[in-house]
Amino acid sequence: MTGKVVVAAMLALALLSGCETTRKIKDDIKNEATKRTIECARLHSAKELKDAYDQRAGDADEALLLFFNALLLIEEKQSEGIAAGAYMSRANDQWTDASSPTGVKPSQMASEGFKRMKDNPHYARSYSGGEPTDYKPANAEKVVLEIKETRKNSDTEVKFFVWSSGKDSASPVTMRLAGGKWSVEEWSSLQTGVRK
Repeated sequence: MTGKVVVAAMLALALLSGCETTRKIKDDIKNEATKRTIECARLHSAKELKDAYDQRAGDADEALLLFFNALLLIEEKQSEGIAAGAYMSRANDQWTDASSPTGVKPSQMASEGFKRMKDNPHYARSYSGGEPTDYKPANAEKVVLEIKETRKNSDTEVKFFVWSSGKDSASPVTMRLAGGKWSVEEWSSLQTGVRK
């Protein structure tokens, strides 16, 4: 009986060690695959985000950083973060709303994505340097994104693959250029779970 317990314990230890080794290998792959890091200072209101977006949305990197800033703001000031995120989204995902600090609110379908981010604030944090288990950002006053790949699909469409500290694969975010500004076209992968 004692021999079986020892064997079972050794097997369990080997399996646990194997899991840790696998995780370390995946972390090493992530570090080697990261192509670049982009960052900007955090803004803490919908008005600041709208003004910054109006000035800097001609650059896809800047528009992406500001959108992530809006996602982080949802935890701090829910309605302002959602209004800012809607303002940076494609036209089909926003409705005019004079009472909103950005003049728009998310469409019914887009609202679902923002609701998932509101209910799971660690999702957004995991993309900006946050580490498990609480995914607290490394620097609360910066938005820092690790970009694995930037794929130019056309002159008006770019797909970013952004690393999360809670996922093994980078998440795609598609941006589209219209009227001289880049907006978020598709970001459903950001709305999915991260490891706790």
